[in-house]
Amino acid sequence: MLRQIGRFVSRIQRRLEGEEGFTLVELMIVLLIFGILLTIAVPSYLSLEDRANKTAAKQDIAQAMRAVNAYANDNFPDSVADPDPSISTTDNGYENISLTALATKYDASISAVAGAPFVLNPAGYAGSSVTDFCLTAAVGRWVAVEHGPGGGISVGTLFTPGTCSVS
Repeated sequence: MLRQIGRFVSRIQRRLEGEEGFTLVELMIVLLIFGILLTIAVPSYLSLEDRANKTAAKQDIAQAMRAVNAYANDNFPDSVADPDPSISTTDNGYENISLTALATKYDASISAVAGAPFVLNPAGYAGSSVTDFCLTAAVGRWVAVEHGPGGGISVGTLFTPGTCSVS
Protein backbone atom coordinates (compact mmCIF):
# COMPACT_ATOMS: atom_id res chain seq x y z
CA MET A 1 0.00 0.00 0.00
CA LEU A 2 2.77 2.45 0.90
CA ARG A 3 4.50 1.52 -2.32
CA GLN A 4 1.42 2.47 -4.36
CA ILE A 5 1.07 5.78 -2.53
CA GLY A 6 4.76 6.51 -3.18
CA ARG A 7 4.34 5.80 -6.90
CA PHE A 8 1.26 8.04 -6.99
CA VAL A 9 3.10 10.88 -5.26
CA SER A 10 6.10 10.59 -7.57
CA ARG A 11 3.77 10.57 -10.59
CA ILE A 12 2.13 13.79 -9.38
CA GLN A 13 5.56 15.36 -8.77
CA ARG A 14 6.68 14.46 -12.31
CA ARG A 15 3.53 15.98 -13.77
CA LEU A 16 3.98 19.18 -11.77
CA GLU A 17 7.62 19.47 -12.84
CA GLY A 18 6.84 18.91 -16.50
CA GLU A 19 5.03 21.24 -18.80
CA GLU A 20 2.12 18.92 -19.36
CA GLY A 21 -1.40 20.32 -19.17
CA PHE A 22 -4.62 18.81 -17.99
CA THR A 23 -6.27 16.08 -19.96
CA LEU A 24 -9.60 16.63 -21.62
CA VAL A 25 -11.26 14.29 -19.12
CA GLU A 26 -9.92 16.26 -16.18
CA LEU A 27 -11.16 19.52 -17.67
CA MET A 28 -14.59 18.01 -18.36
CA ILE A 29 -14.86 16.79 -14.76
CA VAL A 30 -14.04 20.28 -13.46
CA LEU A 31 -16.63 21.82 -15.77
CA LEU A 32 -19.21 19.24 -14.71
CA ILE A 33 -18.61 20.00 -11.02
CA PHE A 34 -18.80 23.73 -11.74
CA GLY A 35 -22.09 23.24 -13.61
CA ILE A 36 -23.58 21.24 -10.74
CA LEU A 37 -22.61 23.94 -8.25
CA LEU A 38 -24.20 26.61 -10.45
CA THR A 39 -27.47 24.68 -10.76
CA ILE A 40 -27.64 24.65 -6.97
CA ALA A 41 -26.38 28.18 -6.25
CA VAL A 42 -28.24 30.30 -8.81
CA PRO A 43 -31.80 29.30 -7.83
CA SER A 44 -30.88 29.69 -4.15
CA TYR A 45 -29.58 33.19 -4.80
CA LEU A 46 -32.64 34.20 -6.82
CA SER A 47 -34.96 32.87 -4.12
CA LEU A 48 -33.01 34.76 -1.46
CA GLU A 49 -33.17 37.98 -3.49
CA ASP A 50 -36.94 37.59 -4.00
CA ARG A 51 -37.55 37.07 -0.27
CA ALA A 52 -35.38 40.12 0.48
CA ASN A 53 -37.46 42.27 -1.91
CA LYS A 54 -40.68 41.09 -0.27
CA THR A 55 -39.36 41.93 3.18
CA ALA A 56 -38.03 45.32 1.98
CA ALA A 57 -41.44 46.30 0.58
CA LYS A 58 -43.09 45.40 3.88
CA GLN A 59 -40.47 47.31 5.89
CA ASP A 60 -40.83 50.37 3.64
CA ILE A 61 -44.55 50.51 4.47
CA ALA A 62 -43.87 50.03 8.19
CA GLN A 63 -41.35 52.90 8.11
CA ALA A 64 -43.68 55.23 6.20
CA MET A 65 -46.60 54.41 8.52
CA ARG A 66 -44.84 56.19 11.36
CA ALA A 67 -44.89 59.39 9.30
CA VAL A 68 -48.52 58.80 8.18
CA ASN A 69 -49.68 58.37 11.78
CA ALA A 70 -47.76 61.47 12.89
CA TYR A 71 -49.40 63.42 10.07
CA ALA A 72 -52.87 62.30 11.18
CA ASN A 73 -52.12 63.21 14.80
CA ASP A 74 -50.98 66.73 13.82
CA ASN A 75 -53.67 67.35 11.21
CA PHE A 76 -56.63 68.95 12.99
CA PRO A 77 -58.09 72.50 12.99
CA ASP A 78 -56.00 75.11 14.80
CA SER A 79 -53.10 72.69 15.28
CA VAL A 80 -49.80 74.37 16.03
CA ALA A 81 -48.04 71.55 14.16
CA ASP A 82 -50.44 71.52 11.16
CA PRO A 83 -48.50 69.64 8.46
CA ASP A 84 -50.22 71.40 5.56
CA PRO A 85 -51.40 74.90 6.55
CA SER A 86 -50.97 76.12 2.99
CA ILE A 87 -53.62 73.65 1.77
CA SER A 88 -56.16 73.86 4.55
CA THR A 89 -56.46 74.68 8.23
CA THR A 90 -59.82 72.94 8.61
CA ASP A 91 -58.89 69.42 7.49
CA ASN A 92 -58.63 66.44 9.83
CA GLY A 93 -56.85 63.11 10.04
CA TYR A 94 -55.62 61.79 6.68
CA GLU A 95 -57.37 64.48 4.63
CA ASN A 96 -55.03 66.16 2.09
CA ILE A 97 -52.16 63.81 2.99
CA SER A 98 -49.33 63.80 0.44
CA LEU A 99 -45.90 62.28 0.01
CA THR A 100 -44.43 65.78 -0.07
CA ALA A 101 -45.92 66.64 3.34
CA LEU A 102 -44.66 63.35 4.78
CA ALA A 103 -41.17 63.85 3.32
CA THR A 104 -40.73 67.46 4.41
CA LYS A 105 -42.28 67.35 7.88
CA TYR A 106 -41.91 63.79 9.18
CA ASP A 107 -39.44 61.52 7.38
CA ALA A 108 -36.87 62.76 4.88
CA SER A 109 -36.24 59.19 3.69
CA ILE A 110 -39.69 59.13 2.08
CA SER A 111 -39.39 60.05 -1.58
CA ALA A 112 -41.87 62.69 -2.69
CA VAL A 113 -41.75 61.19 -6.20
CA ALA A 114 -44.76 58.89 -6.56
CA GLY A 115 -43.73 55.32 -7.32
CA ALA A 116 -40.20 55.64 -5.99
CA PRO A 117 -41.09 53.41 -4.05
CA PHE A 118 -44.23 54.89 -2.46
CA VAL A 119 -47.64 55.73 -3.87
CA LEU A 120 -50.19 57.41 -1.62
CA ASN A 121 -53.87 57.15 -2.60
CA PRO A 122 -53.16 55.81 -6.12
CA ALA A 123 -55.27 56.70 -9.16
CA GLY A 124 -58.41 54.59 -9.12
CA TYR A 125 -58.64 54.55 -5.32
CA ALA A 126 -61.72 56.47 -4.22
CA GLY A 127 -61.60 55.75 -0.49
CA SER A 128 -59.28 58.58 0.59
CA SER A 129 -60.90 60.49 3.43
CA VAL A 130 -60.41 61.85 6.92
CA THR A 131 -60.30 58.30 8.28
CA ASP A 132 -58.94 56.31 5.31
CA PHE A 133 -55.93 56.20 2.98
CA CYS A 134 -54.06 53.77 0.74
CA LEU A 135 -50.26 53.55 0.92
CA THR A 136 -48.21 51.26 -1.32
CA ALA A 137 -44.51 50.51 -1.71
CA ALA A 138 -42.99 48.44 -4.50
CA VAL A 139 -39.66 46.62 -4.41
CA GLY A 140 -38.83 44.26 -7.24
CA ARG A 141 -41.99 42.35 -8.16
CA TRP A 142 -43.52 42.76 -4.69
CA VAL A 143 -46.06 45.41 -3.69
CA ALA A 144 -46.81 46.08 -0.01
CA VAL A 145 -50.07 47.83 0.91
CA GLU A 146 -51.52 49.43 4.04
CA HIS A 147 -55.20 50.25 3.65
CA GLY A 148 -56.37 52.71 6.25
CA PRO A 149 -55.23 52.95 9.81
CA GLY A 150 -54.76 49.61 11.46
CA GLY A 151 -55.45 47.75 8.22
CA GLY A 152 -52.25 45.77 8.48
CA ILE A 153 -49.62 45.36 5.81
CA SER A 154 -50.40 43.03 2.93
CA VAL A 155 -47.76 41.93 0.43
CA GLY A 156 -48.39 40.48 -3.01
CA THR A 157 -47.52 40.79 -6.66
CA LEU A 158 -50.81 42.06 -8.09
CA PHE A 159 -52.15 45.41 -6.84
CA THR A 160 -55.81 46.39 -7.23
CA PRO A 161 -56.17 50.18 -6.83
CA GLY A 162 -59.97 50.29 -6.46
CA THR A 163 -59.90 48.22 -3.29
CA CYS A 164 -56.33 49.03 -2.22
CA SER A 165 -55.45 45.35 -1.98
CA VAL A 166 -52.86 42.89 -3.27
CA SER A 167 -52.97 39.26 -4.17
